Formats: sequence, structure tokens, C-alpha cells
Amino acid sequence: MPASTTDIFRILTVAPNLIQIEVLDADQFKQDANDFTIGSYLKISDDSNTSIIALVQSFKIKETTNSGTVEATNPSFILDAQPIGFLDESGSFKRGGQQIAIPPSNVVIADDEVLKSIYESVGEEKKFCFAKLAQKPSIEIAVDGDKFFSKHIAVVGSTGSGKSGTVARILQEGISPTADQTQRAVLNNTHILLFDLHGEYKTAFPKSKKLDVSNLVLPYWLMNSEELEEMFIESNENNSHNQISQFRYAVIQNKKKHNPSVTNPSYDSPLYFSLKEVHTFITNLNNEVVGKADGENARPKLADGTLIDDRCAYYFDQKRTFVVQSTAAATKASNGPFNGEFDRFVMRLESKINDDRLAFLLKPKKTDTTEFTTTDFPTILKQFIGYNDDVKDNITIIDLSGIPFEVLSIVVSLISRLVFDFCFYFKTVKTATEEVPFLLVLEEAHNYIPQSEGAKYYSVKKSIERIAKEGRKYGLSLMIVSQRPSEISETIFSQCNNFVAMRLTNPTDQQYVKRLMPDSVSAITDTLPVLERQEALIIGDSIPIPTIVKIKDLTDKPDSKDILFRTEWKKDWVTITFDQVIKKLKKEVL
Repeated sequence: MPASTTDIFRILTVAPNLIQIEVLDADQFKQDANDFTIGSYLKISDDSNTSIIALVQSFKIKETTNSGTVEATNPSFILDAQPIGFLDESGSFKRGGQQIAIPPSNVVIADDEVLKSIYESVGEEKKFCFAKLAQKPSIEIAVDGDKFFSKHIAVVGSTGSGKSGTVARILQEGISPTADQTQRAVLNNTHILLFDLHGEYKTAFPKSKKLDVSNLVLPYWLMNSEELEEMFIESNENNSHNQISQFRYAVIQNKKKHNPSVTNPSYDSPLYFSLKEVHTFITNLNNEVVGKADGENARPKLADGTLIDDRCAYYFDQKRTFVVQSTAAATKASNGPFNGEFDRFVMRLESKINDDRLAFLLKPKKTDTTEFTTTDFPTILKQFIGYNDDVKDNITIIDLSGIPFEVLSIVVSLISRLVFDFCFYFKTVKTATEEVPFLLVLEEAHNYIPQSEGAKYYSVKKSIERIAKEGRKYGLSLMIVSQRPSEISETIFSQCNNFVAMRLTNPTDQQYVKRLMPDSVSAITDTLPVLERQEALIIGDSIPIPTIVKIKDLTDKPDSKDILFRTEWKKDWVTITFDQVIKKLKKEVL
């Protein structure tokens, strides 16, 4: 721009949220502003050199007409700009408002020096770069890495917007070691656990630890009360309260049986119990007959005449045969308090135990075919936090694509809670210099932490909501990734302080995201439906101002590319190996 702009610009309105500027010389403006668009930055100064930075929100044409005619002449433009911050005396950018003398005397399009003063205000030690300014790729966008990761992140965007690539780029930058660490061949202290719903991130992180249904060790006895009851209890059944009370009692007593050295184990304690034995206990309760003859005191009575004083001593090891009901005085016997009550409950337990699809959860075995027990808890936990005995991993990917959808929310709930509990108790034993912060990445989060209040999602929402509210105190942060943000639990989504919003085509999602974002800069939030692939709006307290960026390209990409239908259709007919497909459909091992 020329040194003096008074011949090109004229200030019309100055308000806290709006500055209107008239462009007097459109031809000169076009020559000097080749890259000027909606979303460009303006520097507005007064005579004392106080400068406001404003974002161009819209423009309209102002027409002047000759007296007595309607022929338009000398069209000019009026720009609506939104103030977003100011430059202090040292030239550093600050958020917020700043008093400016009225009227301002100078308007220029912000040059590279001004833009760098905005985006290079982050301290060198905290700089985290994964994108460039969309309007000017020569400007790297640096966010405050500490604020970005420690205050929960939401990455949202419609399918095809480049969301998976953006997540991969952020995480790759996070685990990247320094030059010194590379030279010493050591990992940095990054710890990331990624829930991969479609199995697409393995290619993006070839050196990561990869867990799927074939090698995931997640025994049922690690579940807490909500997860166990979601798994085995039908809450809409009339006697569900009895099912819960007796199932709870059986689990606690069985934990005592198998963990005699533990004092007063609770329903939620991560201690081994035998699900098969609990099923046997409930079956015996369901078949129980009690003796009513003199002296029998309504105690359970077996077919051989044995009277039972302690159900736990008899009901866990085998299915018992009870006496026949009788009204005769000498052999008087009647049904026990739960006889016939648990027919459906017993069948449900049995069907789940025998469901091979759930074997990884309900019948996990070691290589020597023995069960995982309480003593294996450290090994089970280490697989999720990257501290394996032989290999250390910055990122652990849990491939959820092969896990039955009916237990998907339970698996996410259980693993998330285990990591939270680890962080919670680690804080009580760590030294002052030891910090092990974790990032939990929830890909396609709307599938398991939805807005709906159904009992099916109660346990996982409770686990994730606790992390969202309390996790930062213990070094555990969330990255919520979704193409349908309006379907995610608002309690969880509203805890996010940083947003990476890509193209959103659904109006409901657009409004939902705008409403929850901590800033209200309509000049750029209105661009959500028209962002290009790999473009994103970053907004939050980790970046000086809300900014539209272009995500940097990837070397290792996730396996999420769109199939080019017309290109593929034009190729020769493809022969399909049906045997392999059928085996997969049958869940057989190839």
C-alpha cells in the first residue's frame, strides 16, 4: 500500500465490534490488494500510532448517482471489519480492545511483518506448528502447545474435509523428537492413546503399538459397576433391581474367594472373579428350593437333604439339584425367594459367555491358555500407556473396527477409566520433577458419547465426562474428533477450550459449533461450510486470534482416502476372491 492511504480509505464507523471503512479509489485498491479477501487483516491506526488489528467480515458496494439520473457512477466499497486485538508499544499483538483516537487516520492491509508479530508471539519453547496461514502460506501458524494439549481439543469436520489427516498431522508433530533426542536415539515424553473406529491410523503411525480384537487384553473383571450392569442387566425388566442386587452380591463374594489376601474388596475393585462361577451362583438362586419342615428354618435344601447355611460355599462350584416342592408336614418345601425370577437373566449370562465374538472380553486367555488374574493387572495396564516391558511407544492405537458394536461403548469406557485411574494415582506417588501427561484421542466420538440419555451409553459418558471435568488436574487431556458435533454429549464437548473446525455442511452442526466456541468472530466462523479440504479454523486460547489455516501435508497418511468412483468404474472388471470375504463375514481366521 502507498505510504498515505487517506485517498483510498475513509473511516465511517467505529464500534466495539464493528469498524466500517469506505474504499474511495477502487482501481487503486485493486492494484495494491491482489490477495485481499473476506478474512484478510487490516491495521487501523491513529496519529499516536496506536493500532487495532481488524478482520474483514464483509463488503458491499456503495453507488453514487448523478443528479437527476439513475445511472451509477464511481462505485465505491464499504468494508465491515471486526476488531480482534491491538499492537502494543513494542509491536507485540494482544487480544482484546484498545482505545483509539477518533477518528483513526490510517488504514492499511496488514503486511507480513504485522502477521508475524501476531503469530510469532508464542514463546519458542511452547511453539507447536502443524499449519500455515491459508491466505498466505509463507506464514507459519504457531499455537501455544501447552495450552493446546492441556485444555482439551475438538477436531470437527464433515466427511471428506481432511479431518483424519489433520488429526494425524497434529499427533505426528506431537511425537516428533528433537534433534538432540534423535541423535541420542531416545523417545520424547509424549503419551497418546488413540481410539481408531475404522482402523485407518496404522499407516500414519508405523512405529506405534497397535491393539485390536486379536491381541487386546481386556478381561471382564476390570469392569466397574456401571460397565458390568450395562453388559449383563436389562434395565427395562421388571425385576432388574433384584438382578442387580444378587449379581452384585455374587461378584463381591467371588472376588473374596479368589483374592483372600485383599481386605473387603468392592464391586468396583479391579480384582479377578470368575464369571462362570457367578453364572452358576445365579443359576442356583434361580432353582433354589427351601425347606419348611420343623427346624429347617427356610434354609436352601439340596436333593440329598443337605441344608445350606452359606450359599457361597455351595453355589459357585456347580449347579445344584434341590428337593422337590412339597406341602406334606415332614417334607414341606417351597420355592426360594428368587426361584424362577432369573430365567431370562441366566439365559442372557450364558449366551454372552458363549458368544465367541466377545471372547476377548469374557474369555481372555494367555498363551499358555490360563486365565488372566489379578496378578496380571500391571501387564494389562501397561499395554494402554506405552510402558511395555521390552518396547516403549509414544502412541498406542486401539483398532475398534473388529469389536462388536454392542460392547464398543463398554470397551471405550473401561480403557478410558483405567488410564484416568492410572493418572489419578500416579499423581500421588510421583516426584516433583516427574510428569507423564496423556492425550486420549476419541475418533468418531459421536458413536459412543452421544447426546442421547440411553442406558447403553451411561458408563462411557460417565467415564469421559469425568475426564473432561477433572482430567487436566491429573495430566490427562482429550481430543474429541467427530463429523457430527451436534450429536456429541454437550457436557463433554463444552469442556473443550481449543477447536480445529474444518468444513461443516450440516447447518445444525455449524450452529452447534459456533455456540460452543469460546470466541464469537463471525467474520471467519461463517466460513465453516465453504472451507476447502485441509483448511481449518483454529480457535481457542492456544492461538492469538481465530485463524483459517492450511494443514501441512503428511508423509505417512491415514488409510482414509476417498475412493474415486468414476475412475475406478472405468477400469477393467475386478475379480473378487469370495472365499476370503466369506471367511471374514463368518469371523473365521484366515
